[in-house]
Amino acid sequence: MEIGIRIPVTGAAGTPVNITRVAGWAEQLGFHSVWVSDHVVLPHEVDSFYPYAGDHRWPYPASTAWLDPLLALSWAAQVAPSVKLGTSVLVGPLRNPMLLAKQLATLDFLTGGRVILGLGAGWMKEEFDLVGVPFGGRGARTEEMVELMRAFWTGDTVDFHGQFWQVSACQMQPAPARGTIPVLWGGHSEHALRRVARIGDGWHPTQLTLEELATGLARLHELCAEHGRPFQSLIINARPGRVLPVDAKILAAHRDLGVTQFVVDPPLDPPNFTQCLEELTRIADLCNLSPRPSGSVVAASAPPGS
Repeated sequence: MEIGIRIPVTGAAGTPVNITRVAGWAEQLGFHSVWVSDHVVLPHEVDSFYPYAGDHRWPYPASTAWLDPLLALSWAAQVAPSVKLGTSVLVGPLRNPMLLAKQLATLDFLTGGRVILGLGAGWMKEEFDLVGVPFGGRGARTEEMVELMRAFWTGDTVDFHGQFWQVSACQMQPAPARGTIPVLWGGHSEHALRRVARIGDGWHPTQLTLEELATGLARLHELCAEHGRPFQSLIINARPGRVLPVDAKILAAHRDLGVTQFVVDPPLDPPNFTQCLEELTRIADLCNLSPRPSGSVVAASAPPGS
């Protein structure tokens, strides 16, 4: 089971120095991937149902800094040349699929094939309204986005005639380094699980208890059988966040359920990251990760630019 970490791209923690610091620790301590979250614009008032908190209320003020996920990953990639680069999750329908395909392919090309697209259809209607895209039908649009992006990622001539986009006699280069980019669907609704089984390279559940995860995986087994594809072909990337502690028992339980990638949310509290480094070191030891020969781990209290 591969182990990844979330790196700071929001609030006061999301600075150039902090991104390189934490991504550098991931590289040096032997983690397999780094992950960032996504929002484009934050409304002053959010009444939409937030699925990742007990009270289902969005907790962040509109003034919260939120870096662009793909630009932040490109910054992190320079100090973490061995780790994969993931989004947890990118809100697909807020974007034009051709521009997104270009951005993802470019990042993957520049980083030697390390991008993993954690993708969601979105939940915040107010953000959709501000960006000027319809909230209704977003699931179907996001599925078609994936189909169109995959066509462009082949590097071949694209003739695509879908419900939402129609393009003919065009190509996009460079192609991703591996010829495509893995698409892991976020969410844990029935719709989300059906997308995984039909057109996903994997599932990226977040903030789930072990019981909820087990229920989702059991349903995903059934859906894969319905669509004639082996469950083992899927990447299962679980990010429990603060719902569960990261200890030997929890890691073993995820492994036993078939989780192939496990993403940790370390403490990312400025002004210094002593707790973050301590937690990452503990988890690296717990998971028997192999340190990489990239120099000593920079101290959490190191000054900017060190």
